[in-house]
Amino acid sequence: MVNHMECKQRPIQAATRSEVYTPGPDPIDPAIRGAPPEVVRAVLLTLALVFTSCQNIFTLDDDKVLGAEAYVSLLSEETLVPPGPTTAMVKGVTNRLVAAARMVDPQVANVFDWEVKVIQNDEVVNAFCLPGGKMAVYTGILPVAGDDTGLAVVMGHEIAHAIERHGTEAMTRQYGAEVLIQIIFEGTAQEWAGLGNSLLQLSYGRDAELEADRKGLLYMARAGYDPRAAVTFWTRMADLGSGAPPEILSTHPSNAHRINQIRSLLPEVVPIYEANRANTP
Repeated sequence: MVNHMECKQRPIQAATRSEVYTPGPDPIDPAIRGAPPEVVRAVLLTLALVFTSCQNIFTLDDDKVLGAEAYVSLLSEETLVPPGPTTAMVKGVTNRLVAAARMVDPQVANVFDWEVKVIQNDEVVNAFCLPGGKMAVYTGILPVAGDDTGLAVVMGHEIAHAIERHGTEAMTRQYGAEVLIQIIFEGTAQEWAGLGNSLLQLSYGRDAELEADRKGLLYMARAGYDPRAAVTFWTRMADLGSGAPPEILSTHPSNAHRINQIRSLLPEVVPIYEANRANTP
């Protein structure tokens, strides 16, 4: 598991209107807000220096706010698959994986607001889980997944990204502590929306991808999905990537490296699967 350093952080409350989250009450102490600009800048700089050593300056509530902003923005430009067999299958798989994540990582999984949508786009071979638990599956990845277990490979991996908080970690690295602290304490709603939308452009590092593979296999096993299917799935993805690589592979480790790591983890997770499969649908 990624070692998240403990940092004192400002909680953010979500607005109740519509589905879009906005920052909560003004966090600036009145005494600081009334101070001269140079004093405010000095306070923000001090905070930035304190947070510089942290991998992630955001709270779990921040993850929910930013992820919800990005989710609403993205879905507004997509066509969703209406309720039916496909959406029922996707929700069934993700519900089992989320239940497993709640058992393995309750301190994070029980805080997030999990939701999944299916996006009608057969040309996009991809799926994602934003910070805070908002998920989407493109129809283009379903033929590659093949069945429920193949989809569990994909979504276990994506849920692991959210649990390990790779999105807001990447944002912390990209923007830097000083800029983010200023937005958190003084930013407008528009600047917060900009942060949420930037999540859609972030790429995870290869170490984060491999960590998501490892944790995703564990969620699969706890949910009663055979983790050995991950080798088959990623082999199919490698075959697709022999030409123009699918979007889901754009920042991922080499196929050989990934498959070798998955094989090395199977002795650890297959017994967990064997112990749980009798208790799952």
